[in-house]
Amino acid sequence: MKLNKIVIAMGTAVAMCAGTVYAADSTPSTSTTTVTGGTIHFTGELVDAPCAVSTDSDGQIVKLGEYTVHHITNEKKGSEVPFTIKLEDCDTSTASTAAVAFQGTQDENSATLLAVDSGTDDSNEATASGVGIKITDSASKVVPVDASAFSTPVNLIDGENVLNFKAQYIADGASVAAGKANADATFIMQYQ
Repeated sequence: MKLNKIVIAMGTAVAMCAGTVYAADSTPSTSTTTVTGGTIHFTGELVDAPCAVSTDSDGQIVKLGEYTVHHITNEKKGSEVPFTIKLEDCDTSTASTAAVAFQGTQDENSATLLAVDSGTDDSNEATASGVGIKITDSASKVVPVDASAFSTPVNLIDGENVLNFKAQYIADGASVAAGKANADATFIMQYQ
């Protein structure tokens, strides 16, 4: 009886091997091709600071909207648009407050405003004139765009913190003309 089971097991194994060899022989051969696919840029930084700036805050776009020339001429400003800078993993044992300074190109007619540009390399794109961008903090203090002063300090809590700001178009005193009104600013964190 045992011999019968051994013979059956061996027969099954031989049949399986033969099937595998047959399957391998019937599979057409394929060649492998390897090509360069592109580049991925990884960026980041380790900082010796009480908080880390959230990746949500870096590179954000604040949409100030579209206004007519006569609106800016008559009203002297656009609507305030809120934006935030989020801090993560904060440790209040090393600092109790956080503040922000902004740095960008200053408007030629009002040094506290951020200058606008077309935001493109296309020299055919018109840039608006007679308007700049004002940034205010949660205490409604104007934060200059030359990194000369920081926003009103915000008390930190352990963990996540959100610093609130507003941006708006402001007439700078020059004649207002239509065109793209984009701007970029970097921000600097100060912990105390």
